[in-house]
Amino acid sequence: MNEEKRWISSRLLFSAISEQLAENRQAAFTVTGMSMWPFLCHGRDQVIIEKADMKNLKTGDIILFRMTEEHFVLHRITRLNKTSFQTTGDGNLFRDSEMPYDCIVGKICKIIRKGKTIDCGTVTWHFLSRVWMMLFPIRKQIFSLWSLVRPFIRR
Repeated sequence: MNEEKRWISSRLLFSAISEQLAENRQAAFTVTGMSMWPFLCHGRDQVIIEKADMKNLKTGDIILFRMTEEHFVLHRITRLNKTSFQTTGDGNLFRDSEMPYDCIVGKICKIIRKGKTIDCGTVTWHFLSRVWMMLFPIRKQIFSLWSLVRPFIRR
C-alpha cells in the first residue's frame, strides 16, 4: 500500500478532528513542531486523540487545545483549577498561560511511533511523564547537556 502524506491546513484538520470527537470517535494526526520533544517528535509520531472527559482530566495528560481560532496546541497539563488549566510543552522552558476549559478539543490516549503503539494510560507512561514534569526546573541544563552528547550518539 502506498501511503501518501497529504498536508492540509490546521483549520481543516482540527475541524475534522472536532467532528470525529463530537461523534465519540477517535482521530489521529501526525505531530508537527518540537514543543513536546522528547516525548513527541515532529513528523515521526502520530497521536490518537479522544474526546476529553473534563471530570477525568489530570495533571500529566497531554491535551489538544485551541489557543486562538486557528492556533491549536498539543501540550501537557501542569495545573488544573476550577475554571482553567495550565499546560507546558515537554520541550519548552516556560509554562503556557492559563486557559478556560472550553478551549480543550481532546486528550491524547495513544501514540504511534515507528509502527508501535504506546498507551498513554499505562503506569510506565504516567511514571515517565511525572519524572519529566519534576525535572522542569533543570530542563535548560538537560537540553544543554543533550546538545553536547547528541553528536556522539550513533543513530
